[in-house]
Amino acid sequence: MSGLSPLALTDLAVLGALNTADGLGIEQIAIVVAAPPSGPGMSLNSDATRRILTRLEARGLAENEPAGWRLTRRGRALWATKGSRFTL
Repeated sequence: MSGLSPLALTDLAVLGALNTADGLGIEQIAIVVAAPPSGPGMSLNSDATRRILTRLEARGLAENEPAGWRLTRRGRALWATKGSRFTL
């Protein structure tokens, strides 16, 4: 992953939302990010969420399927190693 910028806090928030369930739509992701199971959350509008998902997809961390967005195997591995340290 050389040459890529580090993941931002908002990127990690979206990864965390995708970790909760497969097949989420953009609006559902924004809702989960706003009210995560642990912590106060953050606000993301649909455009910001869409940009983050595009960035995560380009990195191979998330993919858009007919049923909605989900983490890839690589995204799940990243969340398993880094996500436990991330809370909003």
